[in-house]
Amino acid sequence: MFCLLAVMLSCVAQTVEGATIQSLSRIGGNRSNRVIGYGLVVGLPGTGDQTTEIPYTTQTITNMLRHMGINLPAGQFMQPNNVSAVMVTGNIPPEAQPGQKFNVTVSAMGNASSLRGGILLMTELHGASGQVYAQAQGSLLVTGASAQGATASLTINNPDVGRVENGGIVEVPMPTANTTASAVTLMLRRPDFVTAARMVEAINLVFPGSAIAQGSGVVQVRAPSDPNARVGFLAALEQIPVHPPKPVPTVVINAQDGTVIMGANIRISPCAVATGSLSVSVQNNPQVSQPNMFGRGVTVAVTNTKVKIKSHKAHLVLLDKSASLEGVVRTLNTVGATPAQLVSILEAMKADGALHARLKVI
Repeated sequence: MFCLLAVMLSCVAQTVEGATIQSLSRIGGNRSNRVIGYGLVVGLPGTGDQTTEIPYTTQTITNMLRHMGINLPAGQFMQPNNVSAVMVTGNIPPEAQPGQKFNVTVSAMGNASSLRGGILLMTELHGASGQVYAQAQGSLLVTGASAQGATASLTINNPDVGRVENGGIVEVPMPTANTTASAVTLMLRRPDFVTAARMVEAINLVFPGSAIAQGSGVVQVRAPSDPNARVGFLAALEQIPVHPPKPVPTVVINAQDGTVIMGANIRISPCAVATGSLSVSVQNNPQVSQPNMFGRGVTVAVTNTKVKIKSHKAHLVLLDKSASLEGVVRTLNTVGATPAQLVSILEAMKADGALHARLKVI
């Protein structure tokens, strides 16, 4: 049976080029499990929580020490600055077994200025039901950084969020999908009627009469109930090639830092774009007014305020119908458009109908 199946798949692969069932869909019930926990990060170089303002950090430290057999004297007040209370989150892979590792994300929940250089202590991770499924521990990898002086500070990215690679370890087996059902449910990653119809056609070409579409996002396939045969069937099913429709041109905008990611085949209609800016500057100069040497006046502090409003010259750019979005972005960068202005221009072009692409803001 599997020899014949391999020949049929080989014939289909030679005639059809495109994505596969595995890349376009996922098997229903085969899902990851989100877990969350509360813990402590220690070893910070003086960038931890200010325990006088964050009482739960001190309470957590006291409870942890008591659990380890260390009882502090009554009324003892701690002021550590190298500890931070954190929330730990992660996704356990589908059908994970005890001992399997996964990545976790650690986020400060107090007023710690940075988690760089810290170590996450053993933290229980539980699901929505409250059951503990895993535990996490390890050294943090933080991409952000911060520095602070007497009168100035500098922050790059977010130093209060870090990751622990393979820091989580599964303690309880994850629920498995129902292997006795007579049908397998395929859930499309991007629901689309054309994709669903082509998936059904491709599956029925290999397994005649086994697939049926139930809308734009679900396809049901008859499968063997025997576990061994079912595994082989699913392995073959996931490798069936499918010709998906061309993806919709998309522009992805990161609203936090102004990053713009463009897809392929993005076109625009003729339009004119004007870029400019208005800047307002307010400057306060504190001054001291003193009386003369023999007067009876009082020294008074006054503030001299200067307000400046400057309108910068607008740049007008004409874009014809043959221009691509890549050319638009390059042109706008040439005239000095900032990332924030670029995002605003793209949103305005989409609202006007000049941008023929889906705009996605993250």
